[in-house]
Amino acid sequence: MAMLWKKWSKERWGRGYIKYLALFALVTIPLYTYLFATKESPFYYTLSMIGNMGDYRLDFIVWGVVTGFLITFYIARLYMMKSFYHPRAHRLLLWSHVFLVLTVVIPAVETLPFLRRLHALMAVLFALSLLASLYLFIRYLGEIDKSLFHWSSWMLFIVLFGSLGLFYFVGNTGIFELFFFLSITAFLALLRLWLKPYENRI
Repeated sequence: MAMLWKKWSKERWGRGYIKYLALFALVTIPLYTYLFATKESPFYYTLSMIGNMGDYRLDFIVWGVVTGFLITFYIARLYMMKSFYHPRAHRLLLWSHVFLVLTVVIPAVETLPFLRRLHALMAVLFALSLLASLYLFIRYLGEIDKSLFHWSSWMLFIVLFGSLGLFYFVGNTGIFELFFFLSITAFLALLRLWLKPYENRI
């Protein structure tokens, strides 16, 4: 019964219109993030700073909800297509979406210091939950081929420490946030390509 359910899940998630939505997600996540981040200079303002300016508040919330959904959808599809049924990884992925939505909904303004700190905490939890979920997935891939784990781990390392490095050297600006979203999308696209030779093994 479990095998039939898994096969049905793969077939459902592999349908044509779902494939197009997955491709749409890969294009939209970095493009939408870039377009929002450049409403003001990302060299001076973070996405949160821009999003908490009066004119961009609604745009910020829409960006967070849409981007969070597309990331969650794309990764969830990847998990299902590769028969990765790991409850903790799926919970972490779902929570990452919740944390991103909370990040954009909670205001981050100087006059509300508690909410500002809570906003920052939600942003950190979003990134950690997402990366932890992906790490569990690439560890699963390592059981199939060690080289998959090796290259995927390096890419995840670049996403995390590249973002932290930019935060350290450039400061609290939109540059490190742009790098995070663009690099995580690049990682997901590369991961999909790396997995193609294993279509019949997973």
